[in-house]
Amino acid sequence: MMKSRTFRLSVSTLVGALVGVLMAIVGVYVTHSTEEPHTSLHEMLHDAVPLDSNEREILELKEEEFTARRREIESRLRAANGKLAESIAKNPQWSPEVEEATREVERAAADLQRATLVHVFEMRAGLKPEHRAAYDRVLVDALKRGSQ
Repeated sequence: MMKSRTFRLSVSTLVGALVGVLMAIVGVYVTHSTEEPHTSLHEMLHDAVPLDSNEREILELKEEEFTARRREIESRLRAANGKLAESIAKNPQWSPEVEEATREVERAAADLQRATLVHVFEMRAGLKPEHRAAYDRVLVDALKRGSQ
């Protein structure tokens, strides 16, 4: 009786964790579509700040660099998620293999978040000082909307 209950609890916990990881990955893909290189933050920046040609050129280069970096990290995230799925398929309970695969997913997701923030601040540095306040407002507004 106790073993069966413990097993059900373990499986339920594992399924819940897997659903959480999958939801996080879906969120990453929805917010970082590879088909559209410009994020909504990028578009809002163009609407809020009158960029000159030099700023546009600088930001476009930074955007291209970030797109390549983001794709590399997203590839690692997909691979890590695949490892997690394989680990669970081999042994559908919390195990050292599932733990390690979960940590790989977490590392890749954290790397993506960090790279995105570095990119945001690199973009800001590419603006004229008089345009940075408007950029900051757009950034803060976007983050606030995302947290609601």
